[in-house]
Amino acid sequence: MKQKWMIPMLAVALVACSSEDDLQNNCGKGTVTFAPEVASEIAQVETRATSGYELPAELIPAGEDFVLAIEGSYLDENNQTQNYAQSWTSVAAFNLEKPDLQAGTYTATFTYGDPAAEGVGKAYFTGELADFAVKASKTTTYPVSCKLANSCFTLQVTEWMLNYYDEIQLTIHTATNDFSYTMNSTEVTTLTFICPEQSLSFSGTAIKSQNGVAVEFPKTTIGTSTVAAETLYAISVDHGTAGAGSLTITFDDSFTEVEEVEVELNPDVE
Repeated sequence: MKQKWMIPMLAVALVACSSEDDLQNNCGKGTVTFAPEVASEIAQVETRATSGYELPAELIPAGEDFVLAIEGSYLDENNQTQNYAQSWTSVAAFNLEKPDLQAGTYTATFTYGDPAAEGVGKAYFTGELADFAVKASKTTTYPVSCKLANSCFTLQVTEWMLNYYDEIQLTIHTATNDFSYTMNSTEVTTLTFICPEQSLSFSGTAIKSQNGVAVEFPKTTIGTSTVAAETLYAISVDHGTAGAGSLTITFDDSFTEVEEVEVELNPDVE
């Protein structure tokens, strides 16, 4: 009689654990794989207009190269909630290992690059898959959307500025770094990546073409807002009207005027 009861009871347990909605630990373990997709288009702010910009292909990381971290919770055999946290050097390593996870609910975060780094080629990407389910005795593949998480800028001077000044040296300042450029054409500088949620400042030096007088442009905060993630800022520097001693800097949706200050090249010579 004892054996006759065990079979139906086991059958009931198996039926209960076969439900896709059942994420209890006593129903076993499951596996997942991830397929990150990286968005290449970001916003571009230029001369009071916002448009789209396609990041160069060489800056877009492969999805399998993202660092992966998983956190979540599940119920153990005593019906007590247990926390889980683990990380992998890459999605490729995780998918290859294909670890067994207790059936439960988890959140995965994906990162590529250094969030604190600034400079050419220092793009930082992130993605998140929140509250995904690990189902007992099943393998589930989840797509993940990742995007640029820092800001970037380019710098350009106008033809009028080049006609008015020689030996133009300009610097864009962030909270922790200075990026200096010798501007001798109207070509746009290489993309420079910077941390978001900060203000930028501008400074520089030049020689007036007409009379050879050296001038400097004092360090000045540009724009009216902080830089945003997933956004390119096309900074343009123009000289003012004829005879004017100032620059007009276009940044975000505003214009910043910077007055030139004449300097002595050899102040110690009498």
